[in-house]
Amino acid sequence: MRLVSGSWPQTFKEAYCEKFHCREADYEMEVFRRCLYRHALPLSSFILSRNPKFFQEDFDLIREIGNIDHADTFRSEINFFYGRNLRDKNWVRRIFRIRLSAKRL
Repeated sequence: MRLVSGSWPQTFKEAYCEKFHCREADYEMEVFRRCLYRHALPLSSFILSRNPKFFQEDFDLIREIGNIDHADTFRSEINFFYGRNLRDKNWVRRIFRIRLSAKRL
């Protein structure tokens, strides 16, 4: 989906699932795996199994942007997420970037 100012004909979730041929039920995990920093992929399954709350912020964002149907709102949410990560007190997320990449989103 191309990001331009204005309303989109679909929500981000609908467009994502259509483009990547995934079921809406799989949307969150698909976006999570596709948008993690590549070096974080091997650790993500281990961390998720031991401490699912570690990625709570990431999954919250994925759910929030799923219902967005406007480019400016989407950009605003991504920028807000980026700012939260800069101020994050969890040094593993911040320093080692074991989290979603705002640019990949």
